[in-house]
Amino acid sequence: MPLRERCGGKILIHREDSEGLNDPQINLSPYIGLGEIELEADSRLDDKDLIHLGNLPFQVLHTPGHTKGSTSLYCEKEGCLFSGDTIFRGTWGRTDLPTSNREDIIQSIVEKIMTLPEETILYPRTWNDGND
Repeated sequence: MPLRERCGGKILIHREDSEGLNDPQINLSPYIGLGEIELEADSRLDDKDLIHLGNLPFQVLHTPGHTKGSTSLYCEKEGCLFSGDTIFRGTWGRTDLPTSNREDIIQSIVEKIMTLPEETILYPRTWNDGND
């Protein structure tokens, strides 16, 4: 069953990651048992774009490092950040993937995340042990 039918919503991807959406050499789908991926993004995102979840605006923060198009979502109104794969609970995202870069992820954390207001609540990615 296609992802859109199963989950609903839209498929959004940062412009810098869109080339890897269906490229198995970049998304590594064969190596993690997903087989061929056939997805088309509804929209490509850029740094500082706004997306809305209900009445809440979230600003797209381009936080490259885990991939060249990694993003975090910041909601100023609620004072929170969803860090995606940039920050995991207890560590940062992997930097050994086809478009990863260790220096970029450190720069993203220092310049984009650590500069947010101190009271910002960070919601990091949790480890996927296969049970979530």
